[in-house]
Amino acid sequence: MPLSTTQILSAPYKRKIKHKRTPIQIAFSALTRVSPFLAGRLATSLWYRTQHRRVTVEEQRVLEQATTEVRKFANKSVCIYRWGEGAPVVLAHGWNGNAGQMAFLVEALVRQGFQVTAFDAPGHGHSSGSSTDILEISDVISQLLHESGEDTAVIAHSFGSMCALHAIANGACASSVVCISPPKDVTTLLQQFIKILGMNPAVVNQLKRRLEQRFGEEMWHRLSIPEWVRAADIPGLIIHDSRDRYIPVSNGRAVHAAWTGSELQITRGLGHMRILQNAEVITSIGRFLLKSSQ
Repeated sequence: MPLSTTQILSAPYKRKIKHKRTPIQIAFSALTRVSPFLAGRLATSLWYRTQHRRVTVEEQRVLEQATTEVRKFANKSVCIYRWGEGAPVVLAHGWNGNAGQMAFLVEALVRQGFQVTAFDAPGHGHSSGSSTDILEISDVISQLLHESGEDTAVIAHSFGSMCALHAIANGACASSVVCISPPKDVTTLLQQFIKILGMNPAVVNQLKRRLEQRFGEEMWHRLSIPEWVRAADIPGLIIHDSRDRYIPVSNGRAVHAAWTGSELQITRGLGHMRILQNAEVITSIGRFLLKSSQ
């Protein structure tokens, strides 16, 4: 059965926010008072909306070293980057991210003798579009894994972890998977989205109905990393920071608990983004990939 709005808003997410409301929360609240229906429709549009984050000078330097290909997936152009030679690794960035965020990891993996493939998801980076969802991104990952072969490792950040494991759960093959700061399920994403917009229960119900029309009423249980990995016979490494403000570390612990034989590494003070640049994290990933390939 679909989760109720009360369940979705349950602790720890149902705490009253004591700090000042953001401009988007104020604007969304005003629209809700005028028309809850329009607020629900806007919330649905924003759920899929993406941003094209700019890359830094250092990230651009690494991207320029890649062999670049632009390929059509459905009606969108997706930019794909490749570096190095050797055992294949596919990288998947998170929501509103891009391949450039993995630059430090790319350079380290290439030095270790891996062939690295990354991409800007639809609606991200240099790829076209202004919206996407888990199905579109999973299709890209599935195709890249199919082309790279069954010995391909996957390293994914945040929402990219959900997309990668969704692809694998639906038939794509990988030799091992590293999940960095993974959300455990779509309910977690909705809880965060509710906080960002400050949605009331009536608008949440409208958003839920529209999402269920796209993904099915069972989406709240089906779109779940623990469900996908529970019977997975594949090595896994989960890395999560104890002070991640976007995806609480409890998510990483839940994924690890469901994934038999997986490894869990908890960092401290790196948050949700700086974890991608940390030397110790990158070393741990390289060590895990080398061990998994033996």
